[in-house]
Amino acid sequence: MAKFLIDSLQPKLVAQFARIIDRKQLAQSYLFVGPKGAGKLELAEWIALRLFCQNVQDGAPCGECPECERILNHNHPDVMVLKTSTQSIKVDDIRNLKQEMSKTGVEGNQRVFIVEDADKMTAGAANSLLKFFEEPVPGMTVVLTASSKNQLLPTILSRAQVITFQSPDRQAVIAKLEEEGASPQLARVAGRLTGNVSEAQDLLASEDFQDRVNRVFQLLDRLADRDSESFVRVQTQLMPVAKDAAAQRQVLALIGSAYADALNRHFEIAATQQLAIPAVAELAKLSSRELTDDLQAILTAQVRLGQNVTFQSATEQLMLKLLEG
Repeated sequence: MAKFLIDSLQPKLVAQFARIIDRKQLAQSYLFVGPKGAGKLELAEWIALRLFCQNVQDGAPCGECPECERILNHNHPDVMVLKTSTQSIKVDDIRNLKQEMSKTGVEGNQRVFIVEDADKMTAGAANSLLKFFEEPVPGMTVVLTASSKNQLLPTILSRAQVITFQSPDRQAVIAKLEEEGASPQLARVAGRLTGNVSEAQDLLASEDFQDRVNRVFQLLDRLADRDSESFVRVQTQLMPVAKDAAAQRQVLALIGSAYADALNRHFEIAATQQLAIPAVAELAKLSSRELTDDLQAILTAQVRLGQNVTFQSATEQLMLKLLEG
C-alpha cells in the first residue's frame, strides 16, 4: 500500500475522514481552510482516492490500483481539480466547472470536484458556484480549499462544512525530505525555512541553495571564533549567493536559527530540529545575555532588510554587533 504525504502532514484528519467515509457520512461540500503547505489539496485528493480505490486496505486507498493511478495522474473522468495560475478564479472558470457538474458520472454515480484556492474566486464566480450549494446533486462531493475563509461569501460558508488545518509538524516535513534522500542536515535546514514540503523540495533541488547554506555555515564558524574576517565575508562570500530578496531572507533566517539553537543548547533544551554544526556548540558557550542580545541584533537586521536597507549594509552591521558580543 502506498504511503501518502498527507499521512504525515495531517494524520488526525486522515483518520477522521477514513471513519466518515466508512460510515457513509461524507458531506456534499467541504471548505478546507489553513496555511499554505498544510495539506489541504492533498487531503482532498486522498478523499477522492479513498472513494474510488478498488483495493482499500485498513480504511486507506492503495494508491496502486487503476482507479488510484488515474486520479494520481489527474486523468480520472469523475475527479476534477480546478486551479488557477492567475490572481483570481473567474466566472468562466466556474462556468466550465458547472458544466461538468451537470453531467452524470462517467463510470458511476460518485463524482468529486476540488476547487483549489477558492478564496481567489471573484464575487461573480462565487455567486455562480453558489447554485450547487443550494441544489446539491446526489453522489457529488465538492471540496474548496482556501488560506482564509474571510474572502468567501457567507452563503457558501454557511452551506459547507469548514475544516480548519493547522500548520504541519515541521518534524514530519523533515522526515519526508530525508525519506526522499535529502541529507539530515539539509533536510533540517529546508524544514526550518519552510513548513511546506513542496517548497522545501524546491529548495533542495537548487544547487544555489546548497551553496548558500554551506557559505552561511562557514560564516558561523568564523563568528563562533570571533574572527574579524566575518565582516569581510559578507561581501566576498554572502553577496554572490544572496542576489535576490528571498535568498537574503534565507541567509538571515539561517543565522538566526543557529543562534536560537545555541541558546537552546546553552539551557540544555533538547530539540530534534537543531542544526548539527560545530558552530552551534561553540556559540552555546556564550552567556545567555550575549546570545539574547545577538538574537535581538539578528531580528533587527531582518527588520531593516524589510525596510529597504540594503542586504550588505544590514548584514555588515549585524556582523559588527555579533563580533562585539
